[in-house]
Amino acid sequence: MRGGVIAGTSAGASAASETMLVAGPSNESHRSESLQLAPGLGFFRGVIIDQHFAERGRMGRLVGAVAQNPRLLGIGIDENTAIVAESSRFRVIGDGAVYVVDGMGESYTNLSEQQGNAAVSVFDLRLHILSRGDEFALETRCPSRPGTPGGSRARA
Repeated sequence: MRGGVIAGTSAGASAASETMLVAGPSNESHRSESLQLAPGLGFFRGVIIDQHFAERGRMGRLVGAVAQNPRLLGIGIDENTAIVAESSRFRVIGDGAVYVVDGMGESYTNLSEQQGNAAVSVFDLRLHILSRGDEFALETRCPSRPGTPGGSRARA
């Protein structure tokens, strides 16, 4: 394969990932029974993408998706914002922010204990908020500023 360009906006961005969010309420805490996931197209492996992120208050549903699939990075993309993925990293472009929820260090979730429609508990998630020009290394799960080598954690 020689490479190419894959682009998607709104639901098209979500469909590019290997697992996609199909439905779930916005602007509320995640409830175990309220989230619907489905296989995506698999162009962007190891992630689950949600769109219209801050505008529609979708943090709860992205956290719920990551709690159910902690090996996947949750990526929430604001409107007028995009990620440009190349190899094992991506760069943020546009006016808004990109939120990365990392569940690899998750130490507890009550998903298996859920009864009824109770809110989900999740401990020890990592959250990164990236803006224009910021980069994220998918293999190391580390954000960086442009020109910072290897996805290291830049301090201002």
